[in-house]
Amino acid sequence: MFEAVEDAFRDVWNRPRGTFERFAGLTRTEVFDPALWFLAMDGGEIAGMALGKVIFGEGWVDVVGVRRPWRSRGLGLAMLRHAFAEYHWRGVEKVGLSVDAGSVTGAPRLYSRAGMHVASEYVVYQKELRPGVDLGERSGSLSNTEDG
Repeated sequence: MFEAVEDAFRDVWNRPRGTFERFAGLTRTEVFDPALWFLAMDGGEIAGMALGKVIFGEGWVDVVGVRRPWRSRGLGLAMLRHAFAEYHWRGVEKVGLSVDAGSVTGAPRLYSRAGMHVASEYVVYQKELRPGVDLGERSGSLSNTEDG
């Protein structure tokens, strides 16, 4: 399952490869419930997954992923609906997840089609720092004189 999750998320912008230890850590918490981990199989291959839990009475989906060969067939929506049905059966009235709004896989559209709405947003800024040139050593560079 770990390799299938990694494969499903390889298109996510700037996402480093996860580690098996971190993935396995999802199973070592007090809220882990294997009955909320769903796999879509095609023969012996994992086509997609929806991995959830319940926290403080609310559902949370840690992972919804569909591997490339099975995308654009409605599998992600079917898996979400299946998860929602299980949450509903348990009496859970709210289900959330987090997503990259700029997802190249169109994940926000999927969640909207599943009836979810944006509850909160935040923006993460990033700047890559690289070795630069010391401007004080270049001719014609900026100076600290009063004339500027």
